[in-house]
Amino acid sequence: MDLRSVPPGGSARVVAVDLDDGPRVRLRELGVRPGRVVQVTHRSAFGLVVAVGADRFAVDARTAAAIGVGAHDGQP
Repeated sequence: MDLRSVPPGGSARVVAVDLDDGPRVRLRELGVRPGRVVQVTHRSAFGLVVAVGADRFAVDARTAAAIGVGAHDGQP
């Protein structure tokens, strides 16, 4: 399952980020790394807007497809 499958308003726990070093490091700096919970706030023509804590940012569809997620069990 990848980030594209999370519905708007839904949350998921990141399990893997399958990208080259540069984009993977940038996502890590933004808080998107294995073990963290991300929330999809809404979808748009370019991809998704996600929230990690209080921060929100856009993720294009290709990048969202490379972010593997699992069920969020309610723990932060």
